[in-house]
Amino acid sequence: RESLLHPGMEEEDSRDDGPSDDVRLAARTDATKIVTTMLGCLILKPNQQAASGPRAWCQVAEQGLNFIVAEAKSLHASAYIRRELFHEWKLDDKHRGQTPSEPLQFGVNLGTLVECLRILTGGGGSLDKPATLDLKYCAASSCLLLTLVDGNAVTQCKLHTLAMEPIECVHIDSHTPVRIVLKSEVLRDGISELEWGGDSNQKDKRVSLRVSLEPAQLSLTVSSVELGCEMVFSPDSMMCFEASCTTEFDYRFALLHMALRSIRDSDETCVRLNEQGMLHLMLKFPSETANCANMFLEFVVFPLIEEEQDEGPFATNQQSLG
Repeated sequence: RESLLHPGMEEEDSRDDGPSDDVRLAARTDATKIVTTMLGCLILKPNQQAASGPRAWCQVAEQGLNFIVAEAKSLHASAYIRRELFHEWKLDDKHRGQTPSEPLQFGVNLGTLVECLRILTGGGGSLDKPATLDLKYCAASSCLLLTLVDGNAVTQCKLHTLAMEPIECVHIDSHTPVRIVLKSEVLRDGISELEWGGDSNQKDKRVSLRVSLEPAQLSLTVSSVELGCEMVFSPDSMMCFEASCTTEFDYRFALLHMALRSIRDSDETCVRLNEQGMLHLMLKFPSETANCANMFLEFVVFPLIEEEQDEGPFATNQQSLG
């Protein structure tokens, strides 16, 4: 057995596993790479050190695991790891049902968790066979135990969970004035044409997202004091275009850029806007698991409002949106 020791991790001692009823969740999957990819997309700052986060809130239910992160209270992101992705799934009775008697949820250093998963999966499976990941949550020790079984090799790491304020899921109505679906490749190629200008100049930039009816199109305009660039998507480039009115809102460039970094790994992107300008992005990821066709990553970005734009692009306040 190999031990992986990193900040927030410690060697697991098999002699001190505790009673079996201490294990509240026991799951097993061969789809370790898609789990790693999905959770890695929630690390919104690419150069962030693993030990410094980000912190994520994990909610466990019969349907699967939901990991939620927030950035500057103006960007919320969540990755839903569906139960169908696991060929074994055992959840303690007290955590089951529509309203469980004891919800299972905890904080976790997502940077450390993803680093652990990447190390576990870095060598690939033996004889081109995918390695199996065992995931357990032990309540008494408040730890996640990750075990990778690759042929005769067994690798473990133990990750302590965090006591933190819960991060609430942000929802928008299912019926919105704007709903647009694009192939992620189309959106990715379009965005690559925009003049991002590098990280050093992001603080003075904003993105104007406009949906018009005549002509029917979606446009993204990136602008700053010295730079402006627009990309227009016509209906021919979209899989679905539904809009009941012309709509335009501004967003912090840095936040939208963080969210759209993940489109490179996805197949399709659904863009929705509500009347207050909350921008909902849903990215669809392929899954090779037979009974779990697709996985989804969601982002909610809060807009700049007129009064706050005068104070600078970093003054976004979601409370003012009602």
